[in-house]
Amino acid sequence: MANRKGVFIGAYVPNELKESLRRRAAAEHRTLSQEITRILVEAVHGKGLPAGSVDRRAGSATPRRRATDPPTRRRAEDLPYIAPTDDNKE
Repeated sequence: MANRKGVFIGAYVPNELKESLRRRAAAEHRTLSQEITRILVEAVHGKGLPAGSVDRRAGSATPRRRATDPPTRRRAEDLPYIAPTDDNKE
């Protein structure tokens, strides 16, 4: 028996759904199990970074803006500039 990490979740789904998932997994070069796991992770934790990307930020890090950005270049949805203080200097 293979060493498996995780738990088995059984579910009855319509055959056409299984086949759609199988084709989607094959198109992404994944196994059916990997595709279902990816879908469940996105559903529970939200959409992550694109494949191959690595998030190197610390969990509590605030996004930074450059002090040299003029206000006219900033968009309404951008975060405001936070000036460095002694607490958050690197």
